[in-house]
Amino acid sequence: MIPTPTADLDQAKRDLTKHGFCVVTDALAPNELEAARQRLVEQSEAEIELGIATRDGAGPGVQGPNQRMWNLVNKGACFRDMITHPLVDELVGHVLGEHFILSTHSANIAKPGGVRMGLHTDQWWMPPPVPRGPATASTAARTSDITRNPTDAFVNHDAGLGISPPVVANTMWMLSDFSARNGSTEVVPGSHLSGAHPDPDNQDRYDIVQPEAPAGSLMVFDGRLWHGTGAHTGGPDRLGVLGTFCSPQFRQQENQTLALDPELWDTISDKLKARLGFKIWYAYGRIESPVGEVTPTPERIGELRPSHGQA
Repeated sequence: MIPTPTADLDQAKRDLTKHGFCVVTDALAPNELEAARQRLVEQSEAEIELGIATRDGAGPGVQGPNQRMWNLVNKGACFRDMITHPLVDELVGHVLGEHFILSTHSANIAKPGGVRMGLHTDQWWMPPPVPRGPATASTAARTSDITRNPTDAFVNHDAGLGISPPVVANTMWMLSDFSARNGSTEVVPGSHLSGAHPDPDNQDRYDIVQPEAPAGSLMVFDGRLWHGTGAHTGGPDRLGVLGTFCSPQFRQQENQTLALDPELWDTISDKLKARLGFKIWYAYGRIESPVGEVTPTPERIGELRPSHGQA
């Protein structure tokens, strides 16, 4: 039995733990949903008009009908509110703990004709557990050599070695109804506990499901869960806003501290600043002092010399 959309937060957490994902209904109030949908469509049309739109949905490296929009932090207060939403605190926090940061905030408008993305995990870069012993240094994959194309050690994971903990969690804000027909996210329930990555060349053998829910719902899933955009075989555009969060000791996909429009700095909350990565975490992310926070325009100390002895 797979999770069904629920308004019960405790049930959502149980679904997230067992199945690797949950769907919460009525996550956005009607006015919030309408504002977010309008802002997304306006942004989409403007980026197309200016010739800066990103297209995908036709296979790797091929321009397709779907449209991606990046760095939504700068593109509307409605998107910024999603990053600090109480449901994000509760559900992403259920996976990652109290402290986590935004890795990337983007939108995917899936349009008719878009092909399925294929299953993947968002912890593809996490080194797999290795056997203890002197041979490990010579047999383990060098961490910077890991690519999005999983090797046999990832696909056919040795369960006896254990699995990696979750260090990534995702949110999908559904700004339109999600269905299998319009490309609802494909997932393999429970795959987050396998320790393995899906085989990119043989995915028909997996028990893939596509959660369906009405507009205004929120899907949250463990970054280890096998997932991917489904094929859009007909009907209206599918509007989704994606948030990827990671533990604070990991590198973000989007360089949030550099990307944030400095003019927004005085208008956003301390909570959002921390979630974007401006808060120093155990001395990580600092400029000079190992405590406090950084700003979009930090004070940098360059070469100095004492003034004594100078004429």
